Amino acid sequence: MELSTFLKLIISLCIGAAVGLEREVHEKHELDKYEKEHTPTIGVRTLALTTALGTISGLLYHDYFSLFLILTITSMFLIGAHYVFTSLQSKRYGITTEIATIYTYLIGLFIGLEVFPIGLTLSLVVLLMIILANKERVAHVVHDVHEQDLKAIISYALIAMVILPFLPNREITLKEIPYMTGILNAVNISATWNNLPIINPFLTWLIVAVISGVDLLGYMLEKMFRKGRGFILTSILGGFVSSTATTQSLAAHSKKTKKTLPLVAGALFSTLASFFPAIIVLLPLNAIYIFNLLPTLSILIVGFAIAGSIFWYLSKNNKNEEFVQKHHNENILSIKPALFFAFLYISIKLVTRITLELFGQQGFLVAASLAAFTGIDAVAINIAELSGKSINYYTGVLAFILINSVNLLAKTIYINFQGQKDMALKFGFAAGIVVIFSFLGLLFV
Repeated sequence: MELSTFLKLIISLCIGAAVGLEREVHEKHELDKYEKEHTPTIGVRTLALTTALGTISGLLYHDYFSLFLILTITSMFLIGAHYVFTSLQSKRYGITTEIATIYTYLIGLFIGLEVFPIGLTLSLVVLLMIILANKERVAHVVHDVHEQDLKAIISYALIAMVILPFLPNREITLKEIPYMTGILNAVNISATWNNLPIINPFLTWLIVAVISGVDLLGYMLEKMFRKGRGFILTSILGGFVSSTATTQSLAAHSKKTKKTLPLVAGALFSTLASFFPAIIVLLPLNAIYIFNLLPTLSILIVGFAIAGSIFWYLSKNNKNEEFVQKHHNENILSIKPALFFAFLYISIKLVTRITLELFGQQGFLVAASLAAFTGIDAVAINIAELSGKSINYYTGVLAFILINSVNLLAKTIYINFQGQKDMALKFGFAAGIVVIFSFLGLLFV
């Protein structure tokens, strides 16, 4: 969903400031540690402006390409010049901060051009900050990389960076399938079914990338942090993109261990993370609706944070390493569960699309709830657009609670189907308690 220009700039400034804060803290630490002479630091202000400049460049790309080109070339030149002068002055030739600056410019550019969904963009930023803040741990991981790890990284690069960007990010309808229009006419099915959306190749493959990425990223972060914390971080990152897919990936891991408590915590934190991109997307669509929804969202966010923390606390005394640790001769990147879930996702989405066609606005809550089996983002957008117009705000908030409840039920079913029943029971119980409390949000509408 397209974000407003103002919101894009605000998000860019916040992202740049967050990365800049990490860089300033790091530079201060280095200065205190080695008692070096102070050199100009790329920090909060510089990176906030750099990310915003990237967003402005993205906004200018289509209508003012020459200006976009000038801004991009000038920015790269200034970053290069800064590196040359500061490295000559300080005799320190590390290029991490400059690369991070280029990265933040590109993040701003991605936001301006809407290359990726906002959840994926936020996930990339969090991952960048984790890498920057853990220099020694990253070095340890690189030193400990085996040939099998390298093959897995290359395979994932093929999935996420070679295939994904070139897939069309639009819904393919029934009539675009060869000979389908003739078949529908032959069996006297209404012509309106020709426009029934079947699949979005980009979003479907994104599901595959997320599930396989959770496996790989969790393995790498676990090498950095140990004691299960790597998979908690991975779950949060995955939740920004697709909490449903991330939960499915964690469920697949539950078959390999009896210690499901850390996995339940990861699934709960993943669900928690999924609400923040939703807020960013819905806010420009209907700010009044978000204001009415805020008490419910606050209950959900706090509830999942508490539930996730409880399960993590209960598991911290266990030896959690064994549920994620793999030997270097094992296959780290497993794509079969990802492909299976993508097929399941497409099938459920097709059924819900047909159900929506049949119910229409007359069965709004029923149709919206059924559609939530594949995720709440698209349905929440529809609810936000209708709230205050076709439906009142109370019904809009109630609809959000219902679709979230159905989505959590779907996650519980996926866990039960793909993983251990014990994990499904724990997740379902915790999610059910949070959902019950979320109905209190209706008192404030």
